[in-house]
Amino acid sequence: MKKLIVSTLCAVLSFSASHTLAEGKPIDPLAGKALYETYCFMCHDRGLGNAPRPAEKADWNKLLPLGEDTLFKAVIDGPSHMYPKGISPVWSEWELRSMIRYMMSTVADAESQKQVNTASAADKEHHLQLLHGRKLYEQTCFKCHDYGDLGAPQLGSLETWAGRKDKGLDALARSVIDGKGHMYAHGGSNSLSINEFKSMITYMLSSLEEGWVSPQRNCK
Repeated sequence: MKKLIVSTLCAVLSFSASHTLAEGKPIDPLAGKALYETYCFMCHDRGLGNAPRPAEKADWNKLLPLGEDTLFKAVIDGPSHMYPKGISPVWSEWELRSMIRYMMSTVADAESQKQVNTASAADKEHHLQLLHGRKLYEQTCFKCHDYGDLGAPQLGSLETWAGRKDKGLDALARSVIDGKGHMYAHGGSNSLSINEFKSMITYMLSSLEEGWVSPQRNCK
C-alpha cells in the first residue's frame, strides 16, 4: 500500500511540472482530484459515452499524445456527450486543467509520459475537428443518418457511402447546403456554416475507417 501511495504521488507531482496560469497559481492535480470526484465521476468512472476512465491506460492511449492543451480545448467545446466545460459555466481554466492533469496522472508511468504531447499539430487539429463534428452530428443529423432512413448514407456503412465518399469534402458539403433527396437545404439547419457541415461530414467519413466503434448515445 505504501508503495502504491508513493507511486501515485510521484506520478501526480511529475504531471504537475511548472505550468502557471494567468490566474497566478500552478495547476494542482490534487485539487483536480477533488473536483473530479465531485463533478466528473458519474460518466468518467464508468466510461459512459466513451468517456476516458481514470487509471484505464487503454482509454488514454490515443489521448495522451494530444497533450493537455488539446484536451483542454476539447473540454471547452464539449466533446460528444459532454456539454461545453463539462456543463459548468463557472469553472476556471485552472480548475479544468487541474482536473485534466489529475486524470492524466492516473495513467502516468515512465512509458506513458513519453507519449504525452507527441502528436503533430495537424493530428491535434484533426482530433478537435472530429469531436466538434460528432457533437454537431448528434445534434442535427443522427435521426436519419444513424439508421439510413430515406436513403441517407448510414454512419459506419461503407455500402451506403459507395459513390459518395470519394467525391471530396467540398462537393459533399455543397450537396448538404443545396439539399439532396429528402434532405432539406442546409440539412434543415440554417444556423450552421459550411465549415461546420464539413466537420460533420469529416466525422461521418471517419466512421468508415477500419476499427471505428459506434459511440454509445446514452449516458445514464
